[in-house]
Amino acid sequence: MNKVTVRICGQEYVVKGEEKEDYLRKVGKEVNHLITSVMERNKQIDTSSAAVLAALNSVDRAFKKDFEIEAIKKEEGSVYQKSEGLKEEIKLLEEAMENLQKENQMLHDKISTFRNADEKGRLSKEREIKRLETELRLTQDSAKEYRDENETLSKLNKELKFELQSYKYKVLELQKKLFDTQLTQTKDNREKKEKNPILKEKLK
Repeated sequence: MNKVTVRICGQEYVVKGEEKEDYLRKVGKEVNHLITSVMERNKQIDTSSAAVLAALNSVDRAFKKDFEIEAIKKEEGSVYQKSEGLKEEIKLLEEAMENLQKENQMLHDKISTFRNADEKGRLSKEREIKRLETELRLTQDSAKEYRDENETLSKLNKELKFELQSYKYKVLELQKKLFDTQLTQTKDNREKKEKNPILKEKLK
């Protein structure tokens, strides 16, 4: 259990968690930023109200992030769908490679059996050995092709994961813009309320 001290709106708080200390400090810094941002945009709001508004915006941002990710998952041809498809294809390739390895072992065993047999029927056995060696070579070539294809798919899967991370950053950027817009609207409504006594009474 890690423990760090963070400062939020001038007050120190002890934060505990299983995460690394740098992460806990980052969380505390973000909370302080959210609350102080609300207070900077509305000088008349107190710390408690700013904390509540910051919490509402954070939950709203988390919900919308989940909705955005779900939408991306369901989107036709999305990175998520491609990634899942690649995982399944990689799994099938691995199973095929395992079967080829078993077949290779069986061919090796047959070749060993023929080589250790009596000289009787040596010529026919040699022909069979050559046939089995040819079959073994072809099987090994197939295994190499599967392995190369598997490496290519694994590389593509990594690229898709990177693309997915880029989508996540875009979602976070959109959520930050939404958060700033909400704060601006809150400030505008407050200023209208202060300038217009009638509107102020209605808003109550």
